[in-house]
Amino acid sequence: MKSKTGIMLVGFDGSPSSKAALVWAEKKAPLLDLEIEVVNVWEYAESPLDVAGVGFGSAGYVGESDPKIWSDQILKEGVVEVFGDRATQIKISSVEGGTVRTLVELSKGADLLVLGSRGHSKLADLLLGSVSESLSAKSKCPVVIVHADS
Repeated sequence: MKSKTGIMLVGFDGSPSSKAALVWAEKKAPLLDLEIEVVNVWEYAESPLDVAGVGFGSAGYVGESDPKIWSDQILKEGVVEVFGDRATQIKISSVEGGTVRTLVELSKGADLLVLGSRGHSKLADLLLGSVSESLSAKSKCPVVIVHADS
C-alpha cells in the first residue's frame, strides 16, 4: 500500500523569482512524491484615514484594486503559465495575513516550502528584512530558495 503523498508548498507572488520557484516545484515534486500547493499571501493596506477611524477599510477597495481579487488573479495566471492544461490539478490558496507569519503557520502542514529569492541588495535586506531569510529560520519544514535566472 502506497503511503500518503506529502505537500510541497510554493509561495507565489508573480515575481520572476516566484515563477522560478514554481517551475522548480513542477520539476521536483514528482521526484519527491509531493503534491504542489501554491499560495499567495496578501494584506489590506491601512490608510492614515483607517487608523484615524474615518476610512473605509477593506470596503474601500473596488474591483481589481481589491488585494484578494488581485491575489486570485496572480495565482491563476502563474499556475496556468507553468502547468498549462494541468493547472486545474494544482491546489491554489489566496490567504490574508502577514507574509512571514502566515507562511510559517502554513509550513506546519507542509513537507517542503519553496520560495523565490527577490535578490535585494544587502542594504535593502538590512532595512526591509528578507522574507526568505526569515522563513528559512522560522519555517516548520525544510525550505528551498530558488533564484530567478538573470
